[in-house]
Amino acid sequence: MCIRDRGRCLTDDEGRYRFTTIRPGAYPLAGRHNVWRPAHLHFSLFGTAFTQRLVTQMYFPGDPLLEHDEIIRSVRDPDARRALIATYDPAENASEWSLGYRWDVVLDGPDATWTEEGR
Repeated sequence: MCIRDRGRCLTDDEGRYRFTTIRPGAYPLAGRHNVWRPAHLHFSLFGTAFTQRLVTQMYFPGDPLLEHDEIIRSVRDPDARRALIATYDPAENASEWSLGYRWDVVLDGPDATWTEEGR
């Protein structure tokens, strides 16, 4: 069973964002024998216009399924692949409520988050 939900948040003046959610679990790919996707969150980011959109995924560190996932393995550049994996950050924890992860999305420049174009 796959549970899909949506949320929306805006960045502050410095481009930071924060939200709380339930960490997803792994799930099997339908029609594929024993093929599972690692835990991940989908992000759909919009620029100043609806046509300026980046759809990407954030993975969690230490997930044993990462090395088997066809999508993250399709990213050939090791630095770009690492950029798709969040970092656990205890400073971001909400006491007795949630664990905190840091994941930066870079939309422009030499460290821009990987997209299919130009790779």
